[in-house]
Amino acid sequence: MNIKFLVHVRRVSAMAAVATALAFLPTNMAFAVEQLAQAQAHPAPTIGVLDLQLILQNSLAAQGVRLERDKFVNKYQKEVTDMETQLRAEDQELAGQRNLMSQEVFQQRAQEFQQKMAEFQAVVRDKQQNLERAFQQAMVQIQQELFLIARDIAQEREVNVVTYRSQLMIFDPAMDITQPALRMLDERLPEVEFPDPEAANEDSAD
Repeated sequence: MNIKFLVHVRRVSAMAAVATALAFLPTNMAFAVEQLAQAQAHPAPTIGVLDLQLILQNSLAAQGVRLERDKFVNKYQKEVTDMETQLRAEDQELAGQRNLMSQEVFQQRAQEFQQKMAEFQAVVRDKQQNLERAFQQAMVQIQQELFLIARDIAQEREVNVVTYRSQLMIFDPAMDITQPALRMLDERLPEVEFPDPEAANEDSAD
């Protein structure tokens, strides 16, 4: 009797295990089908590599932007040098007259000189900031056009991922789209207008 009971229990357990496996089988199959569908919906990446630094170094537009910036840099440098020479002469003159004036007058003259120095430094700082802002605005125009070019090349070559060269250590040279992008950029945007940093200086002064 006990043997029949054990056989019955084992048979029921085996049937229950089979039933449980069958119950989970459709779910597992559905999960596998879903994974396959997702894989088909997301194609394997086809990568294009773009050397942004090279393009911003060698493109006609970027070279023109740097030339314009350098013109202002040279101009401002001359202005700074001239002003520094003037302030240095005033400082020496003030030091030479120290024994010829009262302490009160000397302190007043010294404070006026320090104020003049502070104003000069503020003007130099504003010019530097406005020039850098103008430079960045011009470079942004180039990068915006470069984005459109990269998109066009990607569509033409059926590339679905474009990444910067600086983000990669090793890649197949066949992925590189830098040179065609550079040629198209020079054709589409050989130059950009450089914003006038002195206009920004005038606005900040107002």
